[in-house]
Amino acid sequence: MSTPSARDLEARFQPLRPCDLEPEVLLRVREHSKRLFGNQDRLEVAVAAARTALDSVNATDLHREVDLAVNRIRAQLLALEILGYLRKAGIKNGKRLFSRAEDNHRFWAFALGEYGDCVAPDE
Repeated sequence: MSTPSARDLEARFQPLRPCDLEPEVLLRVREHSKRLFGNQDRLEVAVAAARTALDSVNATDLHREVDLAVNRIRAQLLALEILGYLRKAGIKNGKRLFSRAEDNHRFWAFALGEYGDCVAPDE
């Protein structure tokens, strides 16, 4: 019996990061995001913001999780702020920071659930 890799172990407990997805799975996530939110990037950015353990996030840091251009991530962070799910947390080193308005808001669980369903639809 072989020892599972760190990636395999992580996938058992939470869906893979958007930047780790196979192209056809990523396409499925983006199409679902477009149907849900009217924007193909919003679900990926919401999931990255929901999964972060940090008090605040910025577009540059989320770029490591989401394989999107920083300006596209920033646009989604601003949209999530307008919707009331994020709030401005200041500026540090020239980067605009955002924090979740409510850590336990049902939107974050919804985004994670929808993402998980797209990544592993048969489970």
